[in-house]
Amino acid sequence: MTPEFILGLVFTVLVLTYIIGDNVLFRLAVYILIGAGAAYAAVVVIFDVLWPGIQAALARAAARDFGLLIIEVIALLLGVLVWFKASPRLAWIGNVPMGYLIGVGVATVLGGAIIGTLGPQIVATGAPAYTLSGEEVARLSSDALTLHRLVTFVVAVGTIVTLLSFGYFRVGRTNPLQLVNILGRRFFLMIALGAVFALVFMASMTLLIERIYSFFPR
Repeated sequence: MTPEFILGLVFTVLVLTYIIGDNVLFRLAVYILIGAGAAYAAVVVIFDVLWPGIQAALARAAARDFGLLIIEVIALLLGVLVWFKASPRLAWIGNVPMGYLIGVGVATVLGGAIIGTLGPQIVATGAPAYTLSGEEVARLSSDALTLHRLVTFVVAVGTIVTLLSFGYFRVGRTNPLQLVNILGRRFFLMIALGAVFALVFMASMTLLIERIYSFFPR
């Protein structure tokens, strides 16, 4: 047995002890995992980001290429200002780079959500649930075509109702929009979350089974 196999076996058993409740062994495995991940991230940032960036900045300074050099100096300065967040008295200095970082992050996430998620979802809502060619449509029976149209209708209604149920407005219990909230949040959303949970559970069980099989090398 190799050292990697022994370490993998030990840490797998330590993590699985969480089944009997939170304990010292599980927390030890978590702390080691977090520490190893933080150390790996620090090494990657230092040797793959900071050091190459400093070398590139020095090379541009020697070549008098001040265009990108100014941008790199500003980025390095903002990175240094972040370290002031570690001091309670000087934490306000780090608010500038943190505000810039959060603003860019929120804009990126919002743009990705609209362009990459919401937009395609709106387009897919109006499209058929299944793409059928002319020959496939001709081979389908009337019941199959009816089911096909019904699924498309349910997808469209579910998307619209779920989006409307998260509108920033208050409605009374007797208001018709209350039905929209109930259908969107308690029906369609619960079905979606249940399906996602089932997929995550199946993926987790698959990983667990593969991990258990790895304990018995062939």
